[in-house]
Amino acid sequence: MGKVYRKQRIEGVTVPAIIHNRNYFWLNMAVYEDGAISCWEKTDLCDVMRQIERGWLTVGVPAGSALSVHGLCTLEIISADWNFDSESYRKFIEDTVRSINPEMANIYQATQREKDKWKEFHVGFSASPTPFKVTGKFGYDTKNGKQMNVFLRKNGDLMLTSVTAYEDGTFSVDGLDGEEYVSLDKIHELFNEDILCVSPNENETVSFGALGTAVCKAVYEVLKSEKIKEIENESLRLQNKPDAFEAARRAYINYLEYPSEQSKNKLREAYEAVPEHQRMYLGDMDMRDRDYIRILYTNDKREV
Repeated sequence: MGKVYRKQRIEGVTVPAIIHNRNYFWLNMAVYEDGAISCWEKTDLCDVMRQIERGWLTVGVPAGSALSVHGLCTLEIISADWNFDSESYRKFIEDTVRSINPEMANIYQATQREKDKWKEFHVGFSASPTPFKVTGKFGYDTKNGKQMNVFLRKNGDLMLTSVTAYEDGTFSVDGLDGEEYVSLDKIHELFNEDILCVSPNENETVSFGALGTAVCKAVYEVLKSEKIKEIENESLRLQNKPDAFEAARRAYINYLEYPSEQSKNKLREAYEAVPEHQRMYLGDMDMRDRDYIRILYTNDKREV
């Protein structure tokens, strides 16, 4: 018998979650209609309580601890009013599945045989979500997106939410009233009016959606200008247009091949066009952007 496989599209929604992996990390956690859950690793409804009880999935952050929000900020939790305990959070996740799959049909459960197989081959699954928008009901046409964390001021309150860029050059802001999809100019306008922002004011109360609220202080934040660059850049990538990462890597290779003040200046311009908090991704996990820094801001010679 020959070996075959198939791929299947499974849709879902995101819900607020916090991962506790030594430190606390904010997560827009994907919950799928078949009951699969993406909490930095693939789990299912039958196993989610174990993830909660072992502390990997947690229902809040203790006062005095820090919460990292990827690509945005690190928050110190001053005080908090969290809504769930372990059992009610498990039920919240189950109810989320039921809301998109009322029949609770075809619910996924990993078997021990499946777990053993992938453990043997050192394969891990994250069930990472791909945001999308429906662009037409004829043929169920969709456009993929990329989700990025931001804060949204709404009716005097501040909530942690996300901006999603799509392949067609449009954007959506989760929780924003009015148009469902907006332009890049509108995103700029929302930042300029401080409706979108990168951090709370000191000791401001932040809504974490269904999880609850907390009084927070930002101990690290990206610059607003750099966050806007990130959003613009992700939009270019999704549209398969030249982006800042591609330009920086090309300028880097060009400098290595043809070192001169002119090529160095072009490299500097390209490097600084990359959002500051993402420059580490220009190289591999070991080198990051250290060679760019060496070339541009030191007199060190490259070791060969």
